[in-house]
Amino acid sequence: MVEKHYTIKDIAREAGVSPALVSFALNNKSENGSMRYKVNKDTAKRILDIAKAHNYKPNNAARNLRLRRSRTIGVILSDISNDFFSGIARRVENEAFGANYSVLFGSTDENPEKLELIINTFLDNGVDGLIIVPCENSEGVIARLAKRGIPVVLLDRDVECPGVNKVLLDNELAAKMAVGRLRENGRSKIAMVSYKMELSNIRHREKGYTESVIELGGVPKIYRADYSNIEVSVREVMDAIEADGADAVLFATNSLSVEGVKALSRKGVAIPEKVAVVAFDGSEVFDLFPTPIAYIRQPIEEFAHTALNLVIEQIENSEQEKVTIFLNPELMDGESLVLK
Repeated sequence: MVEKHYTIKDIAREAGVSPALVSFALNNKSENGSMRYKVNKDTAKRILDIAKAHNYKPNNAARNLRLRRSRTIGVILSDISNDFFSGIARRVENEAFGANYSVLFGSTDENPEKLELIINTFLDNGVDGLIIVPCENSEGVIARLAKRGIPVVLLDRDVECPGVNKVLLDNELAAKMAVGRLRENGRSKIAMVSYKMELSNIRHREKGYTESVIELGGVPKIYRADYSNIEVSVREVMDAIEADGADAVLFATNSLSVEGVKALSRKGVAIPEKVAVVAFDGSEVFDLFPTPIAYIRQPIEEFAHTALNLVIEQIENSEQEKVTIFLNPELMDGESLVLK
């Protein structure tokens, strides 16, 4: 025999009060512990005792329907095949499951039109909030989301838009850490490989690199690759760096790091004997090289945890104050920057 599920109406009938009063009594504590509604103490106790006696459990599905919540979050990344973004996606999915949320994923491939299409598709499917890695020229669509009051957390990259939460790396510090360590190891002609893109994280890494090189008495030189043809473009960039006689290279992203180290290997350039290297993020590809690659470690776990918590908080409390959180990088030493 299936046990009867006791409802708010059943409790109201037994307590001799209205279903609305039962709902008030059962949901009468705010997050800070104060009472939301004025309910007679004796009446509230009677209602709570009846609910406990009948093992009452709220119907979350019905509640979500009333609130028009799907308990689904849309996560839009640049490229989910990238180790950095796939690592975040895996952790967001795991933590969301623990919080009773499901997740939809999409990749923009740095295309603002694709970003808007994915956003519209997710919203049409009733997502409660969005975690977005913005691409170039996405300010407009992000602003429209904020204006509509849709919970949004920007991840990894910033755009000028009030009304959204942001979780970013301290990118200037990351670049300065890399340049400083290369200089400590006797490198004086430090180049940087970046993208021909106006993304906030890239620009801040370039700024940190430039300021640090100048402070150390060097001349900054940034070589920019084409994102749409990265493998060929990075090979051309590495040819130019070798011709210019650089003795160290800082790569601005994980993808650039992988293609750059592969290009140096194909050319037979000894790392670190001829060129020292600092990458952004580690990669399984680096395990194939005889020289362990030094890299800037981004806190993937913190990115995922912080972004997910912020979007859930905003979903469940629309008045939540919007914040920008900067996470700290870590330099993981490897033999690619140390000349023994």
